[in-house]
Amino acid sequence: MAGGIAGSQSELMGKMMRAFLPEALFPSERSVRKLLRKLCGTNVDAFENNPELLQHWFYLLKYFNNRSMMKHTITIHSSADIQVIRSKSLFVIGEQDLLSYYPKAVARLEANGMRYRIVNGAGHAINHEMPELVHEEITGFCREA
Repeated sequence: MAGGIAGSQSELMGKMMRAFLPEALFPSERSVRKLLRKLCGTNVDAFENNPELLQHWFYLLKYFNNRSMMKHTITIHSSADIQVIRSKSLFVIGEQDLLSYYPKAVARLEANGMRYRIVNGAGHAINHEMPELVHEEITGFCREA
């Protein structure tokens, strides 16, 4: 995540650590499945029934370079920065997303007049869990623009 809407850097890093650990430390087929169950909403089958996606996640975890994250910083954007993109932005957030759906994030979206939709039953991998819904949201948003 290169930029954030709400929270502090330590708060966001804490959420990431709670979501990904300990499964990301010891990648195996079992730990990948467990991690996906934590990250996904009710439609985890989108991954579990797709061997290629499971394999992709396994490789992401197995060959992830932890040192690359040391240089990664999270920027919490100012309200002025957010106003520049407000009319060009739509947030589609799963209500079971451990990383993006929490009261402070929603409050900041609302305070800045950002357009968003909370999707019941979806998690962090909403684009894989509910691709048709995400497609409809994006195309509808683009038609309005």
